[in-house]
Amino acid sequence: MRKNFAGIGYQYDAARDAFIPPQPYPSWILAEESCLWMAPLPKPEDGTPWYWDELSRSWQQQPSAPNQ
Repeated sequence: MRKNFAGIGYQYDAARDAFIPPQPYPSWILAEESCLWMAPLPKPEDGTPWYWDELSRSWQQQPSAPNQ
């Protein structure tokens, strides 16, 4: 069994026998066991929406939408 299904933009790595998705950010690291990309820092799990900021290489809190 391969680690991931094939997808648009995925690369097949014969040595790992796995399809690897495109790297989302240059700083992200390939996890060998899953062949998925991981941020260099774990995402906070506090129920708040977060996004990855590549310039600071950190998770940033998603700004809340203004009241309408």
